[in-house]
Amino acid sequence: MAAVAMTFTACKNEAPAPVNPEPETPEVELVSTDSIASVIEAADSSQLSTLLTEAQAKIEELTKIDPAKAKDYLAAIQALLKENADKIKAFAGTGAVASVIDAVNNLPAIEVPDVAAAAEEAAENAVEGVKDAAEAVQDAAAEKVEDAKAAVNDAANAAVDKANEVKDAAAEKAAGAIDDAANKLKGAIGQ
Repeated sequence: MAAVAMTFTACKNEAPAPVNPEPETPEVELVSTDSIASVIEAADSSQLSTLLTEAQAKIEELTKIDPAKAKDYLAAIQALLKENADKIKAFAGTGAVASVIDAVNNLPAIEVPDVAAAAEEAAENAVEGVKDAAEAVQDAAAEKVEDAKAAVNDAANAAVDKANEVKDAAAEKAAGAIDDAANKLKGAIGQ
């Protein structure tokens, strides 16, 4: 119990570590949908191909650090391409730009992790860990109490045994003294 108390005392003296609720995510500079729309209006197929290739790379990069934002960005670009499909076909045809458009439109759906469920599960695990630790402390305390009771009982039994030994020794001494006195008295009477 003393070790537990010292541990708690030692923990109280330490300064708490600073809490950073959200890790900083690197900023990904995205190709704006306005830039892509301007290139479509200008009917510049080479610039459109360049911007879409760059946007595709940015989506892949963003998927690793912020899937929700990547999903929204991909949806915005795909909507813009779909909305302007006739204009793009008119100036781009079926060449390299069409394959880049197909590549962007066929990017796999981006899965956004359920952060709330993960946080709830982590909280439940933490609560279970605290309960387990509390039960372990209770069990250890109960064991120490039982050990202390056993030690007190052992000490009491040892004291009773010692008292009985002293009493028996005193009784033997008294009986021996009485026998000696009786023998002396018999000797004195018999003379």
